[in-house]
Amino acid sequence: TYSIELRKVCDLYGRDEVENWFKSYNLEDYLTQEQITVLSKENIWTKEKLAKMIVDHYYMREIGFETPALFRHYAKVTMQEIMEGYLLKIYTKFLEYDPLSSVDYTETYTRNIEGESGSEGSSNSTSSSNSSGFNINQDTPQNQITKESLLNGSYASNSSGQETETEVNDETTTSQTGKSKTIETYEHTMKGDNGVVVTNQYLVREFREIANNFNLEIIKDLNTLFMGLY
Repeated sequence: TYSIELRKVCDLYGRDEVENWFKSYNLEDYLTQEQITVLSKENIWTKEKLAKMIVDHYYMREIGFETPALFRHYAKVTMQEIMEGYLLKIYTKFLEYDPLSSVDYTETYTRNIEGESGSEGSSNSTSSSNSSGFNINQDTPQNQITKESLLNGSYASNSSGQETETEVNDETTTSQTGKSKTIETYEHTMKGDNGVVVTNQYLVREFREIANNFNLEIIKDLNTLFMGLY
């Protein structure tokens, strides 16, 4: 006897510890955070589920190393090596898309039209007028009284005078500015068949090949960790 079965390794280290050997890799080393979110959506695929499947599959198989310590080392190393290639494939499996649609895109065109209009104007007008009048009454006229003599102090029974001068300046300025903006949007969406002769049966077959069982492939790739005879 050169080896022991995996179930006995679980008895020595505990099943939880043995499963940890098969999930000793970080998703962040191979995927972006956005890809990890898609991968773990609705808890469909997890490292924990895969590790449990591996231990269940090889539970009665003999490990291919002389000691459990060697098996633990190579189990971790092998998982890190093969998961680098499988994680992107597993990620693409869970992308949401219509398998029967070969075209799905939208084109959007937007055009902005801006305009500005304005007008300015001014007007000026000036007008002036002068008027004057002077009335003199004298009961006993001895000589002629003029406006100038009356202003110098000559006598008259009564007198009245009026002088007016008017000047009007009018200036008017007007200004008007207006702006206009127009946005035109055109959207074209195409979804479905792009005209290439591809049947739905062909698309379904292609989808099935993409959405294969990667967990089973990973389990088969780990067969080198165990004895070939069982």
